[in-house]
Amino acid sequence: MRESILDDARVIEVDDGSLERVKNCKLFILDIDGTFYLSGKPFDGSKLFYETVLKKGCRLVFLTNNSNKSIDSYLEEFRRLGFQLSREQIVTAGVATAEYLLEEFGPKRVYVVGTEEIKEEFRRVGHTVVEDDPEIVVVTFDLMLTYEKIRKATIFVSRGALFVVTNPDLNCPSVDGPLPDAGAIASVVRKASGVYPNIVFGKPEPRLIDMIIRHHGLSPNETCVVGDRIYTDILAGIRSGTLTVLVLTGEATAEDGLRGPVKPHIIVQDIGTLAKIIS
Repeated sequence: MRESILDDARVIEVDDGSLERVKNCKLFILDIDGTFYLSGKPFDGSKLFYETVLKKGCRLVFLTNNSNKSIDSYLEEFRRLGFQLSREQIVTAGVATAEYLLEEFGPKRVYVVGTEEIKEEFRRVGHTVVEDDPEIVVVTFDLMLTYEKIRKATIFVSRGALFVVTNPDLNCPSVDGPLPDAGAIASVVRKASGVYPNIVFGKPEPRLIDMIIRHHGLSPNETCVVGDRIYTDILAGIRSGTLTVLVLTGEATAEDGLRGPVKPHIIVQDIGTLAKIIS
């Protein structure tokens, strides 16, 4: 392990040689909340990172466990913030779950604990979103959560509907503090019904990262996963065989990354620091 200071920012090379390896990465897969911005406000180094990746001719994909927004909503949000992205540069656990279920089981009757935006994504890929007698119950990060939604999901799951959770996160970072995420909502359904989820999608499952890498025709050795959570972002990258960078602008601390059983290859203050390393 080697620790250094770059422009007053702490840099820790946990795995020897990682700082050289990251300079040669061709694909950067970034988390959004806590990594690129917080509650819709970009961090100071976000623009620098975005411009540095473009200048180097590298590819940039945002991969988020957030499952309450559509791809179009993210594209519009980034556009308002001054970042022009294509649809293939945004991958969300919610949309990926809808697509995966279609590929695995075909079009199904789905009850979605989620916002209207994510329900529309399920309809778009070919499912029928229903309020009664579903074949599948999908729990997402629902900012419009009500007791009625939890009640219905619990009843449907207890009657045998497939129980799917878009992502395992217990909370989502915000400027006001942690917000209950899909994992926390699903735990209520699990405890009330006595049924464990059949499928949990999103990070740290490696399938989304593997899919992105294959889409770009690259290898894990040419890929870097960047995030603020050890047991979702970093663990997903490690399971996929990529380089991993932990930023300290979200949930985890440097000590978490150094002392825990799951260790990132590099720890940096923020993605602006990472931009300076790879430039």
